[in-house]
Amino acid sequence: MVKTLAKIIIGLLSLWALAFIIAEIMGVTIYFPFTIVERQEIPYHRITSVRLAVFLTFAYFGFRYLFFQSEKLFPIQFLDIYIKSLTICAFFVFYTSQVDIREYYFVLFFFIVSIILHFASRNKIRSYFN
Repeated sequence: MVKTLAKIIIGLLSLWALAFIIAEIMGVTIYFPFTIVERQEIPYHRITSVRLAVFLTFAYFGFRYLFFQSEKLFPIQFLDIYIKSLTICAFFVFYTSQVDIREYYFVLFFFIVSIILHFASRNKIRSYFN
């Protein structure tokens, strides 16, 4: 059930990302969820959140490589780590930027997605009752 829900969410977010790339190529800027703006008008706190999430994800995998060497990861595990990084960074950036409380739906949405991906990306579900 969780893996199916995760596949649906990942599929929808992937289509969302492709649509936004195509829109940008056509000269239309859209930011989450479906706000259309003129070029270069994406709120600074959103851009900063995504930028810091990329850096946090890079740092995570860098230290993971240094201390645990190479361990195979599935794409869903990478997405899980990036969405968690985005949630953490967005929360702190939004808080320090003192954005309006209505903007926190962005953080809440990705927090829920990160919980779903966390359970869907686990290698094994242990049975404690065996």
